[in-house]
Amino acid sequence: MYLNYQKQRGSALVIAVFVIVVMLALAVGLSRLLISSSETVVYEVQGTRALFAAQSGLDIALTQLFPLNGSAAGCGAVTASRSFNADSLQSCNVSISCTPFTTAAPDSITLFQLSSTAECTAGGFQTRRTVQIEVR
Repeated sequence: MYLNYQKQRGSALVIAVFVIVVMLALAVGLSRLLISSSETVVYEVQGTRALFAAQSGLDIALTQLFPLNGSAAGCGAVTASRSFNADSLQSCNVSISCTPFTTAAPDSITLFQLSSTAECTAGGFQTRRTVQIEVR
């Protein structure tokens, strides 16, 4: 059997280019997956920080609304905004709103609706969480 090496010249080059293109596509796909997954982790951490900041804002508002040494102080005692300096909540700002309302007769109980919205920013990522409670 006679092999014609002139006709087979360059076929290895085509296979090599094909393998390089496939490996490059695989590497690009994996790098995009890695970037997407790292952004997801950042948003999850930032979301947790924003949730904790919103809950801390509610805790502060509750201590201002119901001081330990007396009765309910009213919504005027609640601070409307707050910034945190602690390492864990750094770059987080909280806006707190307080709305009093009275239930219908016969009870006529005064309730307070507290809403805390926290916004945390770090490295171009911004997350916001809102927590609401009603207390009496």
